[in-house]
Amino acid sequence: MAETPERHTFRSYDGALSELRLAAHSMGVLVADQVKTAVRALLEADREAAEQVLAREQRINEYQTQIEAESFRLLARQAPVASDLRMILAVSRAVTDLERAGDEAKKIARFAVASASAKVGPSRVMHRPLTHMAKLASESMRVAVDALDRGDAALAHDVARLDREIDDEFEAALRQLMTVAMERTRLLRPVFDTVFALKSLERIGDHAKNVAEHVVFLVSGDDVRHHDTRADGVPARDAQH
Repeated sequence: MAETPERHTFRSYDGALSELRLAAHSMGVLVADQVKTAVRALLEADREAAEQVLAREQRINEYQTQIEAESFRLLARQAPVASDLRMILAVSRAVTDLERAGDEAKKIARFAVASASAKVGPSRVMHRPLTHMAKLASESMRVAVDALDRGDAALAHDVARLDREIDDEFEAALRQLMTVAMERTRLLRPVFDTVFALKSLERIGDHAKNVAEHVVFLVSGDDVRHHDTRADGVPARDAQH
């Protein structure tokens, strides 16, 4: 039996939606790896690793351009049902946050290049908080991207808890850096660079949380971006149901 044009179009549309989600997932995996590689480059004064991060930044930009173009094409040429429309909108919003998180990894890589050239990296005392924050930031991004790929709101709520851990670690690290700056004035330059790197990691956590909020929108249709959350990370609006 010959396949009707309508059935063929449906299959093509369904495949395009799957490819859109797959592309967003691949982009997110790359961003998470950029974070880990950039921090390792900074801590180990590894110029080669830092330059790898800078070189791969273009791939992130290409992902964003391609995904946004495909999202617009699907919206313009199809009449998505509500769930498909939410998925397209959630992905297009998420890739903006992924690209911005990639920009923060790029900033860290640039600090790493400068530190490697000057042979003055972060103080050894700051390696633990930097490493811990990098682990939390890349993990929060990984969880957020997995939640987007699976359409899993419960998994998305885990990102809010990780984001609070990142914020707590950031504040503790800043206090520690103030002590280092006062006691070892010769380390002022690496202290400043470390502050900027920590701030980038904190922003990466924020972008991961944003991606997770887009997942909640994808699943429920609720826009929770400006809603308060409870202590367990569940948006207050969800807690009422």
